[in-house]
Amino acid sequence: MRHLPSLNALRTFEAAARLTSISNAGQELCVSHGAVSRQVKLLEHWLGVKLFERDGRSLQLTSAGAAYLKTCSAALDLIEEGTVNLQQQRSSNVIGVATTHSFAERWLMARLPSFRAEHPNIEVWIVLEQQLTQFAQPGIDVAIRMGTGPWPQYHSRPLMQDRLIPVCSPNLIETGPEITTPEDLLHYPLLHDQDPKAQWAVWLKANNIKGIDLNRGPRYSSSNIVLQAALSGQGIALANEALVKDDIERGHLIQVLSLDVNLGTNYWIVTPNQNSKLKKVIAFSNWLEKTAQV
Repeated sequence: MRHLPSLNALRTFEAAARLTSISNAGQELCVSHGAVSRQVKLLEHWLGVKLFERDGRSLQLTSAGAAYLKTCSAALDLIEEGTVNLQQQRSSNVIGVATTHSFAERWLMARLPSFRAEHPNIEVWIVLEQQLTQFAQPGIDVAIRMGTGPWPQYHSRPLMQDRLIPVCSPNLIETGPEITTPEDLLHYPLLHDQDPKAQWAVWLKANNIKGIDLNRGPRYSSSNIVLQAALSGQGIALANEALVKDDIERGHLIQVLSLDVNLGTNYWIVTPNQNSKLKKVIAFSNWLEKTAQV
């Protein structure tokens, strides 16, 4: 049996020693200040050796701690290198992609066959996540994020710009009042997602429109359900143009007013730094950028 201390304690000690800070180590490891201190004290007790000299907020390695840091860092580097190599060998033909339900259904899925045609040896696994991906789930190589990037802790590449536009089913206004001015929206229900005032409030403010009651109209738990409601003729929705482009081209939806909100670069390709140079990630990211320009 190997005579080893807790690997969690070793990892915690290495972070605290490398960063010379209990607080910074806690932030890197996503644990509390107290948790880091406890792990370091447990390690010192197990070793029977003092690793740090503590003076108020200052943290200095003892000579024994400095020597042990070199050993721990080298060992952890070897484990990390071996893990990355094994992952690349084991899953070089599988790429895990995390994105939202609406982006997957309304943009990505219809375009994936062209990626498979270009890269038949790479299997794409889609994971749906409504929140910003933290890459905590194993097997996620790439995330397609909506938001105001870049995110400095990850490798971020801009994918496409977008606009917020009002849309509805042509059947909704076929027999109803024509919509030529913002005031005409009062004749129809407004469709909202979880935050009933967010998108519509942004659109109204950007276009200097007043007199529209944001408290009226049904509410739904996701933007994807809002678009389904619009497609079925239940009212007028605000939508990301990129997500309804195909529906507009097919005539399933129409843009009812030319007024929009420029969202800037609203879609990003995000990868953990250690994954950004994997061949499968580069291939998929390059394909995404090329496809988004069409």
